[in-house]
Amino acid sequence: MLRKVVKNKKGFVSIEAIIAMSSALMVILLAIGFFTLIFPRIMLQTEVHDLAQKAKIQGGLTNSISQPVDSDIEQFKDRLVQLGYDRNSIEVTATTKPGNLNAVGVTPLHDGGSNYIKRDSKEMIQITVRVPANTSIKAPLSFFGDDGSNVADKYTLVETVMSERW
Repeated sequence: MLRKVVKNKKGFVSIEAIIAMSSALMVILLAIGFFTLIFPRIMLQTEVHDLAQKAKIQGGLTNSISQPVDSDIEQFKDRLVQLGYDRNSIEVTATTKPGNLNAVGVTPLHDGGSNYIKRDSKEMIQITVRVPANTSIKAPLSFFGDDGSNVADKYTLVETVMSERW
């Protein structure tokens, strides 16, 4: 049955079969493009969620100044480098809402300082991470007449937590 559709009586492939195969190929390339765009975002969301849990426990995030060895932000960047991201293009900010206080560079949990967002302050800690996105989806979209301008060049993920540190 399939043989009759693909070949005509003279042995040549029909134009309909060529169009169908080309369309199927483009749909497969589009699906692969979406997968390469969405899968890294899912992996990134997991890492950002873990970072937000750390901020929740210690009232903010430590950086290389407040904790020179194994700070939260440096460990986060190390995990993203293992996933294939460029360390220099990763942007991490943490501010409080509505007070707009900086929640980066807090005193580590095991230290005795008081530079952190306190539980009774009622401030929410909003963590924003920006990482360059994979834009390989633009090539298959151009086949369908889309220039890919609506595809974001950066992943921007936001998590909001409340401090649990007294």
